Amino acid sequence: MQSSEILVENLGPTSSVAWLQRFSSFEKLPFAFAFGCILGLSSPGFDQWWLAWIAVAPLLILVRGCSGRMDAFLTGLSFGLGFYLVSLSWCLGLFPLRWLGLDDWLGIQASGLVWAIESLHESLLLAAFALMIFCLPLRAGYFPHFKRPFFPYLLSVPLLWVFFQWAVGTSEFFVGMPVNQLAYSQSRQTELIQIAKLGGSGLVDFLLILSNCALAEIFLELSGIARRLQERSDQISPKAGCWVDAVLVFGLVLIATNWGSGQIEQTALSTRPGSEANIYRQTPVIPLAVLQGNVSIEEDRLKTAKPSEVADRYSRLSTNLGVPIMALPEGLLNSNQMVPGYLAGRLKGTVIREKKEIVVGSIENMGNGLVNGARIISPVPPKDNLYVKQRLVPFGEFAPLGPLGERINERLPLSREVFLKSKSARPLHSIWGGIGVSICVELIYPHLISNEVRHGANILVNVSNLGWFHQASLNRQMLAAAVLRAVENGRFMVLATNTGISAVIDPAGVITSVSYPGKRGVLIDTVQFLYGETPFTKMWWL
Repeated sequence: MQSSEILVENLGPTSSVAWLQRFSSFEKLPFAFAFGCILGLSSPGFDQWWLAWIAVAPLLILVRGCSGRMDAFLTGLSFGLGFYLVSLSWCLGLFPLRWLGLDDWLGIQASGLVWAIESLHESLLLAAFALMIFCLPLRAGYFPHFKRPFFPYLLSVPLLWVFFQWAVGTSEFFVGMPVNQLAYSQSRQTELIQIAKLGGSGLVDFLLILSNCALAEIFLELSGIARRLQERSDQISPKAGCWVDAVLVFGLVLIATNWGSGQIEQTALSTRPGSEANIYRQTPVIPLAVLQGNVSIEEDRLKTAKPSEVADRYSRLSTNLGVPIMALPEGLLNSNQMVPGYLAGRLKGTVIREKKEIVVGSIENMGNGLVNGARIISPVPPKDNLYVKQRLVPFGEFAPLGPLGERINERLPLSREVFLKSKSARPLHSIWGGIGVSICVELIYPHLISNEVRHGANILVNVSNLGWFHQASLNRQMLAAAVLRAVENGRFMVLATNTGISAVIDPAGVITSVSYPGKRGVLIDTVQFLYGETPFTKMWWL
């Protein structure tokens, strides 16, 4: 009598149906959305920075509990929608829109529509991230393997996050405005963010996601709520290995913060008044003033404040300050202020009379359209005295998406003017050195700022007009981005906004002076024109 061969399958812990897999996609999506909202609270403005270290872990666990690709995609989309609806809630600050001729009931709907569309748009990044980590063959730990599953969980997941957030999210193809990146939540953790000198804000994100991965790994191994990760490449048991991984992450954080403390002390020795002569003899301390006129969008667009009144306001602020450099906000010199006797002429008179330089935002005619730029007005007119914006605001300064975007833009009650953009970095030339200028949202694109430094910028200045958003939390998110740009490039960063927040930030990311939002006044501090380059600045391919 012959017996047939019996095939026996080795059923490991990952073969059984996990608890999360028993639920349908639509039953899990509300939980993903809620966890995304919790992560959104880590953004500047809500300031629950510690959530960034743990609140991505629920998404990683939910993805391990997904039963298919569409399930993973929708889970990531739902989590991302919750995150961005909270962190981009400053979009609601567009209301009221009476300056566009919209009644309040239409204005709140328009603001809500912008908020919802941009949140859904940005959520596609997290949906793609969730889909990728679901599809990749991942195994626990830090080490890859030549047999499937190939990729180590604790390295692959953070790298995917950095790719989608900092390569795709900041690209012109994606047409996004990533002002709420996870790294910005740590802008006040000065010791930690010094690692941005080595690898940019993406390295800060990598460390944050690494922490979340270690937490998710522990939860998956001990709870059994979702599919456990495949066996490790090393010889450590799964239960002991997840704790070893967590200890290594904690050690990395300690090393990063201790190294950052030393970097802050080194920066203080080389840039504080009275000590710079020992190290940076070629860069003396220079007093600088930031003028914040607090001209609201209604005063500007509805002409409730006449151009002469705006000129008088800034003329009074700029007189007899006793500083060699002043910074004024975006778009201040427009066609109205170019008229003889108005602000443009008065600033030139101040420059000649008081022997100082002024960096000021301007809207000027050039070629077949307008440019949003910044000028330096100097007693000795330099060769490069105009910077032209390189990244324009979608649907505000240009129409993306080709013909479809043009049709959408035609129906928006915004300016019909055509804005041109520059294709290269062009620092302004001061008598003190190169000034790397960025205008408004350009501040959130690290490669633009580092490219300015590589082209000779010795100090960074951002000019912005945030009056469109009526004191929303966008000003705090812009300030957080300015802190990271200063650290990444080892430069003083000057943030000059029309309605606040304005600030001066040293190369270690320490905010040395800051203004109140919604107030009128002058912020006076000292800066230095520095010449060294950080490892991140030298990474021209980023």
